[in-house]
Amino acid sequence: MATTREDVIPTLERMPLFRGIDRKELQRIAGEFDDATYLAGHGILTEGMSGPEFFVILEGTASVQIDGDEVATLGPGDFFGEVAALDGGPRTASVRAETQLRCVTLPVNGLRQFLLEHPVVAVNLVPEIARRFRDATSKRR
Repeated sequence: MATTREDVIPTLERMPLFRGIDRKELQRIAGEFDDATYLAGHGILTEGMSGPEFFVILEGTASVQIDGDEVATLGPGDFFGEVAALDGGPRTASVRAETQLRCVTLPVNGLRQFLLEHPVVAVNLVPEIARRFRDATSKRR
């Protein structure tokens, strides 16, 4: 029988964020995350509010809104909360669970330290953030 941590590994393996990391290291990484489950309709993040948590979706879907406009739908393997987790500023978007959502999260203020300990993830994070920025700005034009 797989442990909760073991069932996280297949999702992490498929994510561009963890590209280049072997399974043994992914098992160690999975152990650094906490589990979180949200019911459909639950607001997880609120634009403009503080909150340093970082989330990776394992199951379900979530919508992302900026200024009340939906700009993205996220699903298994996607992540959110990275901007405020990195710079300590307010949330740049609101995120709401569209279906029951199962996530793993890094503890409060954990993303920076996590990236220092796993530099490959930091290198993989940069193009993902750039892609999201381009997507968000092109949809708002």
